[in-house]
Amino acid sequence: MTFWSLLPVALVLLCSSTFCSLGCDLTQGLQEDFSLLNQMSTFSLVPCLKDRTSFNLPKEALEDNKLQRGDAIIIFHEMLQQMFTLFSQNAAPVAWDQTQLMQLLMGLDQQIEQLERCLTQDVEQDEPSLGRENPLMALKNYFQGISQYLQGKGYSHCAWEVTRVEIRRCFLFLSKLSRKFRD
Repeated sequence: MTFWSLLPVALVLLCSSTFCSLGCDLTQGLQEDFSLLNQMSTFSLVPCLKDRTSFNLPKEALEDNKLQRGDAIIIFHEMLQQMFTLFSQNAAPVAWDQTQLMQLLMGLDQQIEQLERCLTQDVEQDEPSLGRENPLMALKNYFQGISQYLQGKGYSHCAWEVTRVEIRRCFLFLSKLSRKFRD
């Protein structure tokens, strides 16, 4: 085994914040991804104000007080997977910093893999309770709405900028969710 293959394991073992109670500290990754998303474009949003829309992040379904730690991991996983799919399967603007876009995709992929390991560990200990109103379906519909918006706008630069701002909101939501399960 190489140093790099052991690094994620070492980080999980050494974690001391947010998702440590879950055995998954995603705080640093979320901060890095949020920062990359902010830096990818220097385009002014002013010309895109006419393209704004409300995607309606399903906060109510996701902020249920009955959510358990396993539920939070499942929600995290779904959101990161949907973000990865959105940015990897659609033609992002050439004007975006492509190196930062690739770094974002690699960061999301690493976090998804980490969550999959955490999910198998945590689900065995804490059976998730998802299923009442199925927040996963609400998330899938939310991201489907974003995809349809991009397609409807012909994947224009402004549509991508509006989407980038919306995904920043997703990262802020994930950060808030992770704080909820601290300790």
